[in-house]
Amino acid sequence: MKLLDAISCFIFLCVFSVAASAQQSAKHELTIDVQEVALLSLQANNGNDISFSAVQPEVAGQQIQIAADQQSELWVNYSSIVKANQRRKVTATVVGEIPSGISVIVMASESRGDGHGKLGEPLSWVKLENAPVDIISNIGSCYTGRGTQNGHLLTYKIELNDQADQYAYLSQSETSLQILYTLTDDN
Repeated sequence: MKLLDAISCFIFLCVFSVAASAQQSAKHELTIDVQEVALLSLQANNGNDISFSAVQPEVAGQQIQIAADQQSELWVNYSSIVKANQRRKVTATVVGEIPSGISVIVMASESRGDGHGKLGEPLSWVKLENAPVDIISNIGSCYTGRGTQNGHLLTYKIELNDQADQYAYLSQSETSLQILYTLTDDN
């Protein structure tokens, strides 16, 4: 009987240890959906308006002068999530009629501040027109950070076209233009 009790106890311990070590598992699906993002804003501490004034010559026979390059204190901020191998760009477009004999030119700085990811690459000085022109290219999935001191600082300059046929078209006036910035797919 002792032998039978010992065998029964042994079998019970073996079965219990097998049952105790048996595992049960369950699973479920987890989906992560990252949506495409394309957001752009202009940020400034003291408004978005920029003014240039012509300076009269001091001596007869000289042309008028326009103030030197002017950092605008305008910052381009953007957030972008793109598909694999896709890139975006920022374009600028003049809305309004640029006075004859004058060119409006802009340059975006390298990205500064708190941004991360595949930030865009600014082009050099770009002459603005009534059609979109690229100012920042090769933007991937990234964000520039928000507010001033983040993103790309814009610097403007106004150039007089001093070619004889263009300078003749200058006239006394005050012209207001709008510059439209767009974050778009780079096709």
